Amino acid sequence: MLDSIYEITRRNPAYHFGWGIKFYVTGLRALFRYPSLLTISLVPIGATIVLLIGLAFGLAWAAGEVAQVFNSVALRTTLRAIVLLLALIGGYFLYLPLARILLAPFSEVLSRRAHELHRGERLVGRGGSWFGSMIEGAKLIGFQLVLVIAAIGIGIIFPPIGLPIGSLLAILACSLDFYDIPLSVRQQTLREKLRLIGRHAPLTLGFGTAAWLTMFVPGINILLLPAGVIGATILISEIDPPIRPIT
Repeated sequence: MLDSIYEITRRNPAYHFGWGIKFYVTGLRALFRYPSLLTISLVPIGATIVLLIGLAFGLAWAAGEVAQVFNSVALRTTLRAIVLLLALIGGYFLYLPLARILLAPFSEVLSRRAHELHRGERLVGRGGSWFGSMIEGAKLIGFQLVLVIAAIGIGIIFPPIGLPIGSLLAILACSLDFYDIPLSVRQQTLREKLRLIGRHAPLTLGFGTAAWLTMFVPGINILLLPAGVIGATILISEIDPPIRPIT
């Protein structure tokens, strides 16, 4: 799947940062190269979009019902339009965390399939339950929330360094979001995941930077979840290969 071989023993941080970006791009290419990966990805993409749009229209309808106390039809229509617009904007930012929590099992299936295509072998161990996957996803979102609060606090106390520190924490959170899936498939704990990230900081920063920047590109950001999962799976399989495959 990769065009060249990643050399994990290289000591140049710039080399690993560049490969972090390349792993993410590889995941994006693989999404369209392998039909089985795209088919699995359509489930979380489609379901999350439908859920968010349905929620937006539901909130708009509820706002209109509450506004029945007003006699003006134009006022109720305007209120519904405003609520719908705000809900759609909110859904844009909630897309990734919602897909990560509610549709984590599909992400794990996607990760296993990506590993099989890349390594030609199946991973050891059984996947967790749907509920267990959702709990792990929620725990990760909670950890990311701590990072966000820390970034906001630092920005308020030390405004000059708020932006760079906040950006760094956002990149770290983005990397962890995608690393978490292949590492959860391997049944690693949060402490083990953080330790692995610490050992490969430049690689993590490169991958997270590419994913973070993609998040701001309309349309492309919808592919962020599956592309990131595939890219992170390939990355993890290179730096932390399984002890033995299932034959």
